[in-house]
Amino acid sequence: MWGEQGSRGRAAAQLTTGSLTTGSVTMGVRAAYDAAADDWVHGPEQMYGPLASALVDAAAAAERLRDAAAAAGSLAGCIVLDLGAGTGVAGRAALVAGARRVVSADLAAGMLRHCGPALHPVAADATALPFRVGSFDVVLAAFSLSHLPSIAAGLAEIRRVGRFAAASSFARGWTHPAKTAVDEALRTFGYLPPAWYAALKDENEPQSADQGLMAGLAAAAGFTDVRFRTVAVPTGLRTAAQLAAWRLGMAHVAPFVRALDPDRRAGLRTAAERAVADAGCGPVTVPILVLTAR
Repeated sequence: MWGEQGSRGRAAAQLTTGSLTTGSVTMGVRAAYDAAADDWVHGPEQMYGPLASALVDAAAAAERLRDAAAAAGSLAGCIVLDLGAGTGVAGRAALVAGARRVVSADLAAGMLRHCGPALHPVAADATALPFRVGSFDVVLAAFSLSHLPSIAAGLAEIRRVGRFAAASSFARGWTHPAKTAVDEALRTFGYLPPAWYAALKDENEPQSADQGLMAGLAAAAGFTDVRFRTVAVPTGLRTAAQLAAWRLGMAHVAPFVRALDPDRRAGLRTAAERAVADAGCGPVTVPILVLTAR
């Protein structure tokens, strides 16, 4: 464990969607990502890897503590926290960029098992981190703030434990026809999105793409220099099999797929790939919004 005990008593605001509470959403997210971990590695990780590398590149470009490192576009010598690390794609990108040490924090232990010892995985709540004040030079939050029941609480913890933050979200309004195609195939097999996913999709995802709101939340957390940039990231996903694996391996879908008997599971995968091919889905390039703050 890196650092000392943090502010575990800190309360997070409740979500207002339906009757779901902060605790039920958090438990739903953790259980789903634990169950989806193996499928994530063979599907969504192929997309989120390039997106995480783009976030690390943006963090390195914005880093100004070490002039030489900044000029080289690296994170040389930095101690980095990968918050909401999942399987560790951002942490690995940070090591490639020269980070001296990476700690990977996530509530889903199943995801963390794919990180490996070099990423120092720690099971931790992003709104009550077990690290002392100022433990990290850089905190990365790759598509993880929108998964928290309170983005404000997450930003406050990032500010407490880190000096510089870089967070990413999908640009407002971005979608891809493969999402619609696979969703239609899923519906024919009886799939319904889980309540936790609907709550975060309706509440937090729009918030994380709102520059004005996020700037205000970051300022309230204590950051004084908050900046945004939009980056178009080619992911390399282009074939029907890759696109279907991306969508079927997502945490809100993978547990449903795993629960099907083998024949129906194979049938769903075939149907998803056919739907993607019929929709004429091309390569996936994702516009991401990057927030940097110090």
